[in-house]
Amino acid sequence: MIIGVTGGKGGTGKSFFAVNLAVALAKKGARVVLLDCDPDSPSDHILISAERKNKKEVRCLIPIFDEDKCVKCGACVKSCQYNALFQLPGKVPQLMEPICNGCTACILTCPYGAITKGSKIVGWTYESEKHGLRMISGELKPSEPLSEKIVNEIKKNGEKEKADFVIVDTAAGAHCNVVAALDGCEKAYVITEPTPFGISDLEVIIEVLGKLKIPYEIVVNRSDITDKKIENTKFEIPYDRKIIDSYVKGIPLVLYDEEHPVSKMFYKLAEEMMK
Repeated sequence: MIIGVTGGKGGTGKSFFAVNLAVALAKKGARVVLLDCDPDSPSDHILISAERKNKKEVRCLIPIFDEDKCVKCGACVKSCQYNALFQLPGKVPQLMEPICNGCTACILTCPYGAITKGSKIVGWTYESEKHGLRMISGELKPSEPLSEKIVNEIKKNGEKEKADFVIVDTAAGAHCNVVAALDGCEKAYVITEPTPFGISDLEVIIEVLGKLKIPYEIVVNRSDITDKKIENTKFEIPYDRKIIDSYVKGIPLVLYDEEHPVSKMFYKLAEEMMK
């Protein structure tokens, strides 16, 4: 089963929930793979104090122009939906490499075969093992803008694993790499907080999940910091100093204090999922 852990607002506790659910499932005997699909700011390995290993390059296609074949017609420039190509009068088109997403439209459009496929490094993927679970994460190369390429590679590597559960920890927001991470999930837990921004962004990510046809349940973290109540909430996690301590020490709460009420919640949820 592929489970997404997501939320529109940053800092609501998505990674906390994803990590503790993954470890709880592993403790109950399930084969679990945790995918950290936030290559702009990967943190799951920190929360479980795992060393990232097996660094692999993620490459993206870029066009290479043959000046001898190019007739400077500009067809490729017109085809680029990302405006990654520009052309001065009478000159060969120039590529603004960081903007290019490797879609190959320019290559397919060129009637003279003047553009061939090159590649560039856009980031890396890593593997880790800790607390009975496997984790695959990624990191976007500085200056590169399109992290969904890394997300797709993380998910591709995750699909190769033989697991009972794949936990997909998405980035915050509702942009392309979040949609790429959620694509294929059978269920999602939406993590929010009882603040105006938390509630507003909750509505956005619920709309995205609706378009993707992914059923979801709402988890309200730090549920007691305001008097606001969110309808249809599955779980409420109160503000608790011990949760912060476990977070800072890089030990999942379900291992840091197995008798903590929130730890018991995670273990109960893991048991229900394994039935």
